[in-house]
Amino acid sequence: MRLTDRYILREFLTAFGYCLLAFVLMQVVFDMFQSLREFLDCGSKTLTIITYYLLILPGAVASTLPAAIFFGLIFALVTMSKNNELTAMRAAGQSLLRSSVGVIAVALGMGVGLFVINEVLVPTSEERAADLLAQQKLLSVVGRGSVNEADAYTMRNLTYVNNREERKWLFRTFNTKTFSGENVDLHCQTRGQPERAINAGFAYWVGDHWLFQDVKVITYPAADAQGAGVIQKFHPRWEDPAINDPPEDIMLFSKKEPEFMTIRQVRRYLELHPKEELSKFRVSLHQRHAAPWSCVVACLMALPLGAGTSRRSALAGVASAMMRLVLYFALYYIGVKLGKTGRLDPAIAVWLANGVFTVIGAFMVWRTR
Repeated sequence: MRLTDRYILREFLTAFGYCLLAFVLMQVVFDMFQSLREFLDCGSKTLTIITYYLLILPGAVASTLPAAIFFGLIFALVTMSKNNELTAMRAAGQSLLRSSVGVIAVALGMGVGLFVINEVLVPTSEERAADLLAQQKLLSVVGRGSVNEADAYTMRNLTYVNNREERKWLFRTFNTKTFSGENVDLHCQTRGQPERAINAGFAYWVGDHWLFQDVKVITYPAADAQGAGVIQKFHPRWEDPAINDPPEDIMLFSKKEPEFMTIRQVRRYLELHPKEELSKFRVSLHQRHAAPWSCVVACLMALPLGAGTSRRSALAGVASAMMRLVLYFALYYIGVKLGKTGRLDPAIAVWLANGVFTVIGAFMVWRTR
């Protein structure tokens, strides 16, 4: 790596660090306008409030990383341009594209890091933050006391539909820690025809299938059966190895929102619901793959703006940067909205902004020389 490459990287990373810190703090402060009052109204402890804001940090970093790259690179290049350092590099025969190879490579690496953050940290932290806030609201309802473990891990009226196996579940209460439920209704079908209904007082996951207690099993006759009637049997304990819907899938279905899921979970959700209109899940899947490339797009848009600012007023440079950033996000969010409503193919909806501004940015970098 050349000395000039290391120098540009150092200037960029310094400005990038300040921008990222500023943007993350701004996002946390904006969140405080709503959530902090709710925590205070619930009488939450200081440690609980701090924990909540630590949990939303990964999401704040993920959402502001491309903007931090964009403005950080502009600030670094503007400073170098004002000091005639870029002019000296060009005079020495080093083009803007050659000078920016290291920065583009680092931006691509940040994109990979963004993918990891979105996949590993953000779904878990966002869900834990939402659960923590909901738990604090519950605490205030019960007199600001402590919620027992059963309440903390209990989901009520949990429904789950496995379209592939044609099974429909309803748990009046479901414990997410022990994978057990009370007052359970299960309806099984074969090619759309009722096959069996199970009403159980208790249901337990035993590793590879469900075990039912205090159960009534209702078996329906086949459609072509002549003279057969409905059969009801009561069992103190009953199990069928074929009823093997994993509790993870059941809880996954209850989330309903793709931002609380990893890519594997979104794919699993789509696999279990092939007959439903799930545009927002397909859009979310493409967003996870498109987000890393937005870091490179931010870099390509910032390079010509930062390098050419010395020939214009500072106000004009800032206005041009803000205009392009606004246009990018406007095109992105319009595409995502159209994709989620099913009016545009999810892949096109998500990648439209990245594709358009990649071409524009690459052309401007080539033109700037």
